[in-house]
Amino acid sequence: MTESVYADAIQHIDSGALYGKPGLSLIVVETSLCRAVIAEQGAQLLEFQGHGGQAMLWLSPLADFQPGKAVRGGIPLCLPWFGIHPDGNRPKHGLVRSRPWQLEHAGVLPGGEVKLVFTYRHSADALFASDFECRYTMILGKDLRLELELHHLGAAAADYGWAWHTYFTVDDVRAIEVSGLEGGEYLDNTRGLARARLDGRQTFPAEVDRVFENAPSRQLIETADPIETSSENCDTVITWNPGQALAATLADVGDHYREFVCVEHGNAFANRWHLSPGERRTARLQLSRS
Repeated sequence: MTESVYADAIQHIDSGALYGKPGLSLIVVETSLCRAVIAEQGAQLLEFQGHGGQAMLWLSPLADFQPGKAVRGGIPLCLPWFGIHPDGNRPKHGLVRSRPWQLEHAGVLPGGEVKLVFTYRHSADALFASDFECRYTMILGKDLRLELELHHLGAAAADYGWAWHTYFTVDDVRAIEVSGLEGGEYLDNTRGLARARLDGRQTFPAEVDRVFENAPSRQLIETADPIETSSENCDTVITWNPGQALAATLADVGDHYREFVCVEHGNAFANRWHLSPGERRTARLQLSRS
């Protein structure tokens, strides 16, 4: 990689320059293979589009870019817990998505893909009582490849629930289907986590919030330009769209709920990672247009 190639492919700007909403430092990647935007807060991918294809990720037109506040859209990383914490007094979906991360490495690979490596280290506090470190690698090319390595640094074992909370852009969520989960048992978060079984493909006629434990590793979002998700060491898949009624209560969604669907991979609920002192775990996710 030469310095000129790096400078042409990777730029550092502010959310004010790109979205007219100042507040967050962003990285813009533009190559012959793709275009991507990443917020350094949360190491959150906000946009991704392979060359010649449609945009893969949805970023809310109403998204806020205030430091310390989660950004609606893209791929937030929810960790070290997913959803509402049992004690009810901690941030939903953990803490790393709204914390600053460090860009440890940025470079252009021989095939033209861009590799970014972000790190985050947590010191035990009132929100999460264990030290841990995350290493998050993104390979940005025609497809999108992600790798998360979690290193537990606490003196005692601890549980980690997490997910890549991916917002995929679609023309109309009410008209799409997701295959790859047929016949699977799920927890229905619209009915107090009651257990049910999926009959046929996943559709989104109204609010859907379902947690599939021990789920298959591959799904297909069936649209005019289908999106394939494929993961390693991710045993949980979550499907979500708020539907019209709930979306009306979300200031950064509103009528835009029709424009996205979430198919999330990670390890949550019964699949949480139980890590011993010093233990590491790694998971991977690939997103592509089929």
